[in-house]
Amino acid sequence: MIVVALVILALGLATAPLARSGAVARPPVAAHVPGQPIWVRPTPPFRFRVWAVAAALSIVLTVVAIAFQPAFQVAAAFLGLAVLGLITAIFRRYRSGCAEVRAAVDAFEPRIAMPYAGKAGHHIGMWSPWIERTGIPWVVVARSRALFEQLAEMYPTTPIVQGDVPPSVTLALYPHGAASNTEFIAAADATHVFLGHGDSDKPLSASDRVLAYDLVAVAGQAAIDRFANAGLDVPADKIRVIGRPQTEGIQPGASRMPRTPTVLYAPTWRHADDALNVSSLAVADRTVQALLDRGCTVVFRRHFAGQNHVEAEAMIVRVNELLAADAGATGRPHRFGAEAMDEPLIEAFNSADAMVSDISGIVVDFMASLKPLVMYAAQFDDPDAFRAAHPTAQAAYVVDRDLTQLDAALDAALGKDPLAGARRERADYYLGRDRAEPAQRFIDLLEELGG
Repeated sequence: MIVVALVILALGLATAPLARSGAVARPPVAAHVPGQPIWVRPTPPFRFRVWAVAAALSIVLTVVAIAFQPAFQVAAAFLGLAVLGLITAIFRRYRSGCAEVRAAVDAFEPRIAMPYAGKAGHHIGMWSPWIERTGIPWVVVARSRALFEQLAEMYPTTPIVQGDVPPSVTLALYPHGAASNTEFIAAADATHVFLGHGDSDKPLSASDRVLAYDLVAVAGQAAIDRFANAGLDVPADKIRVIGRPQTEGIQPGASRMPRTPTVLYAPTWRHADDALNVSSLAVADRTVQALLDRGCTVVFRRHFAGQNHVEAEAMIVRVNELLAADAGATGRPHRFGAEAMDEPLIEAFNSADAMVSDISGIVVDFMASLKPLVMYAAQFDDPDAFRAAHPTAQAAYVVDRDLTQLDAALDAALGKDPLAGARRERADYYLGRDRAEPAQRFIDLLEELGG
């Protein structure tokens, strides 16, 4: 009986190598990949020490049974075998799941990747609809584990991995200019294309970071000139003009302004350093009040970034309260808060008769509508100096930082609109003359390099 018990105990202890191999297994961090088992945990269910503790207890229990309870020695050894076998089976199932995840990622063989090292995550959705339209397998690559979890929740149907760009990828697209993108570029044998997430006059729109990429995709001639004016030597063969797919569906405005116009107010995020701030949020309540005094219906769409600025967040609350109070008093259907943020941007553009904004990529996209635009010059007293420094404003009604020109700008934009002709020229300059199919050149790029 003692021999049988020891043999049974030895069999249980022999599971150690299998348990250890399962305990150290690590699946590729992936989500929403076709064929991927959804039950696989990102880490083993428990550590190998659980098996070691169970083994120690099995030895002690068997030895005690042999010494003091001979009738139970085989039962004790069988119990230890069962416990160790169960733990090992759980580890093996986990290791098998890891292999299935890895096999699913390998079998998926994405051709296009969007490496992402930003923070907000929204930049991905600015380009993903047209990538998906091609039908080419693609994947988002998150730089960190925390970012992976954030993106997996934001994009519940988009394949996402964390770590390196898969070796099957031939085209890597970058919607955010994080400095750490260079790590993706160095590690992946693909054509790396900088997309950015908007065409604007912000300083980083002409950053020397773009020189690290194989290609730089731009909307139109304005971006090319911006590089040259910033002293960036971007070779012509590294630039691809693709227009702005995000303007697809934008409808041109009516020839006459309605008596009670709808105005989209879309400020950019407020920089923590006031010296670098280009946002109008600091004067948002006065701006919105001026629109309400003119009987406008206001669509207030905050920027998704910069949510840690205390003063800016307090101002957003203040503006929401202003609009809620006015809606209650007048019945005007203002849109703000979650309602405005959840509304597709194209629908917000099409529902508005004019827009108030600042230095932001949204300004260039709005140009496709040819509707009146008012821009706030956060660092300028002179509108002409602001226009000279920021070409997007050359067809806009400019408001100085102290709002002394606010009434005049709104009167012109919502009245006779003397800049209507200049806006068409700006739209051609920024978005190109051929805007009938604004997404086609981007799709052509995807099919050429990722197909």
